[in-house]
Amino acid sequence: MVQIRLGGPDDVEAAVAVYERSNEERRHGDWPNRAERIEEVTARLREPEGWFLVASDGDTPVAMAAAVPSRANDGAGAVIPGGLFLGLVFVLPERWGEGIGGAIMDAVLAEAKRRGYSRATLWTHEDNVRSQRLYRRRGFSPTGRIQAGEGEWVRDL
Repeated sequence: MVQIRLGGPDDVEAAVAVYERSNEERRHGDWPNRAERIEEVTARLREPEGWFLVASDGDTPVAMAAAVPSRANDGAGAVIPGGLFLGLVFVLPERWGEGIGGAIMDAVLAEAKRRGYSRATLWTHEDNVRSQRLYRRRGFSPTGRIQAGEGEWVRDL
């Protein structure tokens, strides 16, 4: 049975491993800047202003989701009151299709609401149909903004 909980410093390595395995599968081995991205994700999970969730089946982490306060200027500006940026939602490829992505999305959105956030934003690759289905089912809508092959999606909480 999958359990979802807040992640801590001891969970960073396992969460990054979920991120890495999911990306390897989705990108079919074609992953430019892989080492740099893994380093960025590791740093993001350690950011004090953010938080992340880990879904585990027994002792095995199977999914993760991370969030930070939204910032103006595409992340470079001041914190946007009530805004949450959901930057990382990943499930191990061998567990895709089991509803774990939906469960961790529900948990991260509930945690965001509990923390007082009122709007969530995320970006996803235009060709990532699996993720787009998940986000639509969880009430997200595309804004029409596209940058570097990714589209912005939002949802009120």
